[in-house]
Amino acid sequence: MKIFSKVIPAIFAFVISSSVMAAELPEVIGSDTSSGLNSLGRVSVSGINGSPDDAIEALRKKAGAIGGGKLRVIALSTPADSSLWTGNAEVYR
Repeated sequence: MKIFSKVIPAIFAFVISSSVMAAELPEVIGSDTSSGLNSLGRVSVSGINGSPDDAIEALRKKAGAIGGGKLRVIALSTPADSSLWTGNAEVYR
């Protein structure tokens, strides 16, 4: 009985977190396709380790958290020759 009291909540937590992670992320668009869209604002990230794709993925997650359906990356950089990425993007409905 004690094992069920620990296993069942763990399985429930996994199922809930998996469904949250499965949420669709916003589409990355170019500046040529952003005209006429309603802007929700901007998001930014910093200190992202990895590649530019990792920074864009972090921007997509932040954009999705505010209800964005599309985002346009404005800037990506590695300040001071760092391996950590920063970036910002405009988020659209």
